Amino acid sequence: MKTITLRELEEYRLIKNEIVQITESLEKLGNAATFVFDTVKGSSSQIPYQERVIPIVGVSPKYMKIYNKRKQRLELLLSELLDKLSQIEDFIKSINQSDIRQIIELRYIKGLSWKITAKKVYGYASEDAPRKAIKRYFLQI
Repeated sequence: MKTITLRELEEYRLIKNEIVQITESLEKLGNAATFVFDTVKGSSSQIPYQERVIPIVGVSPKYMKIYNKRKQRLELLLSELLDKLSQIEDFIKSINQSDIRQIIELRYIKGLSWKITAKKVYGYASEDAPRKAIKRYFLQI
């Protein structure tokens, strides 16, 4: 298992936000196709053979190339970010100390302040206790 740095842990919520943004971009990308409209003349296959105009709709080949490239790039980035989140979550699960896991969950995953984190983990609102505990933990590993 890969050891996670404190900086990588601090990026957890930012990565989650970026995943949401990429997912939204992929959805918008799918809805923004550049359609090409044209018509052709034709007739029915049975009598009376009346000429009529038949509309044709399709996606521009030029757009499809750009679309596929952008979609592929976004999907690759999304995959990398999901892997990163998974590594961080696996790292958190591997921590044996309950207080450290709680601090990480409250501070880095949920984004609570150090003061609230201290109150929930230790029962008092000293910001220094959880901050120092995390620093000591990451210096040990």
